[in-house]
Amino acid sequence: MPNAPRPYRNGTHQGVDLYGSDNCTQITAGTAVVAARAGTVIRADTDYRDLTPLELQKYEAAPTTDEALDAFRGRQVWIDHGGVITRYAHLGGIAAGISKGTTVSQGQLVGYVGESGTPESVTNPGNEYHLHFEVWVNGSYLGAGLAATEVRALYQGLFGP
Repeated sequence: MPNAPRPYRNGTHQGVDLYGSDNCTQITAGTAVVAARAGTVIRADTDYRDLTPLELQKYEAAPTTDEALDAFRGRQVWIDHGGVITRYAHLGGIAAGISKGTTVSQGQLVGYVGESGTPESVTNPGNEYHLHFEVWVNGSYLGAGLAATEVRALYQGLFGP
């Protein structure tokens, strides 16, 4: 959840990690990732290349820089929903036809679950498949600086019935 400590990068988590082990659906390498709402793609890392061991070492040495934080998210798609931005990270691939400027509908395929950008993708590949999902409002991730109970309530309101 947002604000959880992340020791390997000396910071806090900015989103929700969805793994196959703790969700109501199967999540594995290549699982479809869809747009949470309609919007416009503002980033699609179609030319992403995996981290090298040397790059991982560099980012782990200075893990809180903007460059390192971005690298640790791996291959990404960002969608602007009219002031609210959703970020889909650690993707294994980007769906055909998705690029910066593409208009997407709610539920449209935008990518596939992977493990890109995770330290394990370099040191122990094939063991960290999950979707990292962020919601950004007014330049900050949803729940920034809030207590865990408040963050949980925000996300329950966002995804609940």
